[in-house]
Amino acid sequence: MRRELWGSPRARVRAVIVAAIGVAAVAAPLVAEFGFSQSENDTAAWEIAGFQEPSGVVYDSSRNTLFVVGDEGDIGEVSVGGKLLRSSHLGGDFEGVTQDPSSHMLYVVREGHELIYEVRPEDFSITRRFTIDRTFEGDPNYLQRGGDGIEGITFVPDQGSKEGGRFFAVNQYDPPALLELAVPIRSSTAKFATATVVSARPVEAAPLSDVVWDSAINGFLIPSALWRKAYVTDSTGQYLRAVRLPALMPEGIALLPGGKFVIAQDSGGLVSWTPPVDPFVAGPASAAVPGPAVRPPPAPPVSEPDTGKP
Repeated sequence: MRRELWGSPRARVRAVIVAAIGVAAVAAPLVAEFGFSQSENDTAAWEIAGFQEPSGVVYDSSRNTLFVVGDEGDIGEVSVGGKLLRSSHLGGDFEGVTQDPSSHMLYVVREGHELIYEVRPEDFSITRRFTIDRTFEGDPNYLQRGGDGIEGITFVPDQGSKEGGRFFAVNQYDPPALLELAVPIRSSTAKFATATVVSARPVEAAPLSDVVWDSAINGFLIPSALWRKAYVTDSTGQYLRAVRLPALMPEGIALLPGGKFVIAQDSGGLVSWTPPVDPFVAGPASAAVPGPAVRPPPAPPVSEPDTGKP
């Protein structure tokens, strides 16, 4: 979300966010009114000195650490206690990161050029590049060139997929949508390949900042930095409700064991959040649509069957 489109209507988005930060700085006593907990056990701010504008974060269960990317093209590994262990500058506007748990490879999305980098976690080397084809349903510029593009990415393991799983992404604007992408991470060994849009579901609550698959609720979490909320959807992307996030400009979110969440703030640093109950499960405190506070069994999201054809 780095680009400041002064002269366009979306310049107002950045202005509103900056104004919101100023208001928050002098209105801390009002935090509770916005549904944020003031308990010291609830949230903790991690400064992550030297790491600019975090925009995406993912938890690696094999290492018990977090991987973070930033708007200035940085990638880093952070301990679950908030210490920056190492980092590297790769360049570009990084907006999201996810991981294939079977290979442990990281997938980083670069906005503007609409690229997905495959990154080796051990040394942060880029092993492959996937260019996202902007075409969908015959429109060669469905993902508009020069617009506000891919802002977050998540990988959903699926043994029925020839790629070992499925990628989903959100387009910030132009148009704001939840996308499924076909990324040939197993069916191709090419260093440079193409990712295509398989499906697109419009999301009206732009700007969209990230997307993460939550298998526990069988749905997606879609944060918005402007609105400081995460939109909860079902497995098809159907909106269910919204949950306020205790962070300024929350650009990304990661799910950790034990009901803990880590939020990447475009305003700087990370926020560790351990709410007393899972806020993304439907219930009277967070639900826009009534529903029982019960977790359904995890299942892969719904889309067209994989025919096995390239």
